[in-house]
Parts: sequence; C-alpha cells; structure tokens
Amino acid sequence: MGTFDRREVNTTDPATVENQAQRVVVSFRSPETDPDETDDWWIADSEWLRENMAEPTYRRYLRWAHAGPVAVGEEWEEFVNCGCAAPEDVVLRVEAVDGGTAIGSETTIDVVPRTDVVGNGTAGDT
Repeated sequence: MGTFDRREVNTTDPATVENQAQRVVVSFRSPETDPDETDDWWIADSEWLRENMAEPTYRRYLRWAHAGPVAVGEEWEEFVNCGCAAPEDVVLRVEAVDGGTAIGSETTIDVVPRTDVVGNGTAGDT
C-alpha cells in the first residue's frame, strides 16, 4: 500500500496516461481514525463535505494530482476546502479500479465515506 505525500508534485498530464481506468472509487476518512477499527469511527461526514468532494473541480484536482498507475489499497493524504479558508484533512483510500490500471483525464472518480465501505462491504454505492 502506497501513501501519497501532498508535498510531492505529480507532473503527469492526465490526458497522456495510458490504460486509463473507466472508474476509480476512493473512500475518505479522518487522518486521526485508525483504518483497522470497525467501530467508533470519527469522520467528518457532513453533507457539505460530501458536496465539496463531489464538485467537478475537486475530482479534476484528484485526476491531476494522482494521474498515472493506481492500485486498490493506496492511500493519499489530502484536504477539502470547507469554506472560509478552513481545510478539512482527509485520507483517501482507493477501494476499486475498474476498466484499466491508471487515473487519467477520462477516469470517473467516485468519492464515498469510508464508513459506507466498512459498514456494508461495498464500494461506490452513492
């Protein structure tokens, strides 16, 4: 399992990526949450956070920041703008990669709460 440090800069243009996945599902959780716990999950799982992560601009950012090969289990430390210059730190975990092996400009990225994945054992049901 790899971890992406947001201080690293990905210079890959998503349009040039080969074997682009049709869809990648990533879950999000708080960095303070132990990913192996199955109960007592603290997560910033409010409606406004989900809405910000669903914005086309955020998903475009993810395609640029993580363009290239991707594998289930990878985790990326990221943040989401919560308004008033107040970012919310999150850990994104790749839950599923469908139809290819890399994130590119044509890849659909679905973001779901980690509690949904742990709770029902499925990824991408939004």
